[in-house]
Amino acid sequence: MKYVYIVNRFNLKEKTDELISRLKTVSKEFKRDYEIRVNETVEDALKMKEDYRNTEYIITAIGGDGSVNLVLNDIVGTKNILSFIPYGTGNDFYRTCEETLEDGIHDVDIIRINDSYFINVACFGIDADIANDEHYIHNRFIPKSMRYNAGVVHHFLTYSSRKMKVEFNDETVDKQFTTVVVANSRYFGNGYRVSPLSYMDDGKMELLLADKLNKASMANVILSMKNAGHLKNPAVRMTSADKITINSDIPFKANIDGEPLLADHFEITMVPKGIRLEFNKEFAKRFK
Repeated sequence: MKYVYIVNRFNLKEKTDELISRLKTVSKEFKRDYEIRVNETVEDALKMKEDYRNTEYIITAIGGDGSVNLVLNDIVGTKNILSFIPYGTGNDFYRTCEETLEDGIHDVDIIRINDSYFINVACFGIDADIANDEHYIHNRFIPKSMRYNAGVVHHFLTYSSRKMKVEFNDETVDKQFTTVVVANSRYFGNGYRVSPLSYMDDGKMELLLADKLNKASMANVILSMKNAGHLKNPAVRMTSADKITINSDIPFKANIDGEPLLADHFEITMVPKGIRLEFNKEFAKRFK
């Protein structure tokens, strides 16, 4: 089957030509039939949905979780297969795939949120504010490995809580939260192990609810999340659900696979086996 590599020059900038050269070299080694689509502008990328509506290709995102999300939303409902090569600042979706999937094509779950879809994690609260803060996430003066952590420190010092009404499993919780996370896979925020028992093919989405926390408790939750220690905190609750509704008195920005989504009402539903995903760890390692 033919691979189509999606290369966004508006994101990669001066790295684009080097990346394309590397793609050609590794694809030749793996004897792939392929083409490379270079999107010069965001507008070019937005035209993709029509271009691949009636094709049967392996559409491959090159970049981080946000790039995977954009391609997912372009091809969901078509016969195309989603694939990706990690080349971003976080690559959290890759971490879950590496832990849970063998090389090959898999039928995996996706999650619908309002009129969009995500495959990794959606967050609402301090985590969303950190992920949406471009001052840190895309700051060239901060090393890539430290950008998320820099945002964590800033928002830890300035964040209080957000009032949300969360409905799930015939239960309603209406109060101040530090964060709410809906997970289809295990990691977010450059290696934070938010949902360690998530699988992308079990028909379940995990829901994490963290109560309003004082600074000491918030620090404990954040620091322990790298090793999933946050789940031992009595202020943190983890459950699973098929449908979740989140409401707020005022619109705010959630973060969906690294992309912002502004709303005051979020309808979230599981779509079992909603996309075919090709995962090739060996190709990704060789590309790196």
